[in-house]
Amino acid sequence: MKKLGLKTILILCFAVLIFTHNSNAREVISINKNWSYKDGVELPRGLGWGFGRTTSDTVNLPHTWNSADFMSEAGYRRGYGSYRKNLEIPKEYEGKRLFLKFEGAGTVANVFVNSNHMGEHKGAYNAFTYEITDVVNYGGRNSVSVICDNSQRFDLAPQGGDFNMYGGLYRDAWLIVTEDDACISPLYFSSNGVLIHQLYASEKRAELRAEIHLSTKSDYENCTVEFSVLDADDKPIFSEVDSILENDGAVINVGINNPHLWNGKKDPYLYKTVIVLSRNGEEIDRVEETIGIRYFYVDADKGFFLNGEHLKLNGVCRHQDWAGVASALTEENHLVDYAFFDEIGANSLRLAHYPQAKFMFQEADRRGYVVWEEIPFVGGYINSEAFEDNLKLQLKELIIQNYNHPSICFWGLFNEIRGDFDAITAELNDLAHKLDPTRLTVAASYQPGSFNHITDAIAWNKYFGWYYDQIEDFGPFYDDFHAQYPHAKVGLSEYGAGGSINQHVSQFIPEENPRPTSRGPWHPEEKQTANHIGHIKMITERDFIWGSYIWNMFNFGSNHRQEGDTPHENDKGLVTMDRKIRKDAFFLYKANWNKNEKTVHFCSKRFTERKEDITDVVVFTTAPSARLFINSKQIGKLNTNDYATVIWKDVKLNPGKNLVEIKTVDGNDTAEWTVE
Repeated sequence: MKKLGLKTILILCFAVLIFTHNSNAREVISINKNWSYKDGVELPRGLGWGFGRTTSDTVNLPHTWNSADFMSEAGYRRGYGSYRKNLEIPKEYEGKRLFLKFEGAGTVANVFVNSNHMGEHKGAYNAFTYEITDVVNYGGRNSVSVICDNSQRFDLAPQGGDFNMYGGLYRDAWLIVTEDDACISPLYFSSNGVLIHQLYASEKRAELRAEIHLSTKSDYENCTVEFSVLDADDKPIFSEVDSILENDGAVINVGINNPHLWNGKKDPYLYKTVIVLSRNGEEIDRVEETIGIRYFYVDADKGFFLNGEHLKLNGVCRHQDWAGVASALTEENHLVDYAFFDEIGANSLRLAHYPQAKFMFQEADRRGYVVWEEIPFVGGYINSEAFEDNLKLQLKELIIQNYNHPSICFWGLFNEIRGDFDAITAELNDLAHKLDPTRLTVAASYQPGSFNHITDAIAWNKYFGWYYDQIEDFGPFYDDFHAQYPHAKVGLSEYGAGGSINQHVSQFIPEENPRPTSRGPWHPEEKQTANHIGHIKMITERDFIWGSYIWNMFNFGSNHRQEGDTPHENDKGLVTMDRKIRKDAFFLYKANWNKNEKTVHFCSKRFTERKEDITDVVVFTTAPSARLFINSKQIGKLNTNDYATVIWKDVKLNPGKNLVEIKTVDGNDTAEWTVE
């Protein structure tokens, strides 16, 4: 075994991020363009009959057949959809190995190549890969068919939930070509074949173990694996070669003195690792990833700590759902969402209720977000071997495919499940710890039970002042739980209220204007804002709540909902589903969380036509005080409270037009209100 450079490198709680790399040894080729799509089943030629439309559409991936119907009165279509693509395979690829990788397909996918059934994948949210080396026509055209089905099934998760389960090839697809019979395996649960275990991490020392999975159709004669670590300036700091390749793998231990830690949004420092497989000294395969080194824990009294420093996790939840495209999101869509996360000043994300796109984790690594990711154990529990096996498979895929991302600190195991499911939760918890002993398991619950004490941490979905009780009941609930279970590591996985940008009231304060009926059509924006004003103080002053996650960052599709002003939509988002309008509550959090930008936001600017001449005036600002003017006359000046909020109660408006102005040292904001 030949050692090159340092023999030290880091342990921490790191994480890794795959970059597509094309070298002479490995090609990763997008096959997103020019697929033929039909509703229904279209079997490959020679395999039998099909049903559905006789005509086909030409589509590009990502694609879902629900992009046009997911808000329709008839409901979004659940059933079969068939994709076909002709793939030209060059003659020079003969002797190499070829793989098809799909990053996601809803919900079950059967893949055929030249009428050969490559396999069936059950689960909409993780990647899957098939080797096609032995079934392709080299130097000619090859038919790739994928039949997707998003019907309700009882052998896989999710069983349901307050979101839509769209169908189709809604994420990217790739052709992977490796040079030799031997390669770094793309088949190990569809990961990149490299797991970097954190053994120990601190500011002084980090120790890692690289577990490299290999695959061959012949042997590993004269093969070696080299594992290298480069700093952010691409300077090599570690390299080691292993020539002992056993059981289709290699293990290389790495140590680093004085590692530069990945420290969240403050300093999301990433190293690059390069894994090279060679035969007779010539490179035959390569994978490159970035990793971050960090350590973290949750204290039952003091909350979340990253690299030894307390970090209050101010988080938002996100569904992969956009107006006009449903779940068929591109990198551009994801980047738009990240721009909102950055603007509001969040430092943590709950990507609910299922594994989201690989790009989301890569971007979280780069930007320094702490991530809670989860399997889709939501909407119900089926007490069957098939369903439980599917849960375990989806958990294995989630962890192994995303093992190396430093941003991920929590693996979520269930969300709002009823019934007797302690046993399967315990099995999932044990499996998660076996696969990854470095991260915490967590669950999102809404009812008492023994299942709340199985995972490492527990969090509550609580909607005080919306579905039940009053906003002020939030604090006593958490205080009582913490007193009863002082060793429980408790967070807040969901909270919030619905809010329509088209519905308004003049008074914010709940006790003076009771909360609207959550299941009804009346969701005034001001009531959503009041709900969040009430919660932010109670959350902030309780350090034992290790993290809180607003439900939701964006409005999203939910077929069964008939409430608010838009059927089939959950309107709890701080931003509209088309990402065009920030609701007032968005600016409450921006003013509190994002101290890098000056904020002055005047609420209820959309409430332009009014019948009442008495109103509350609410302002969110980073400024220490604000002055209120109506038609150029100063009404008053108030100091900003500890939560970046200024409220004037019962302000008298003039008949007709009112030019209302807010002036602060951080900027001004205006509205025009007309009293009829």
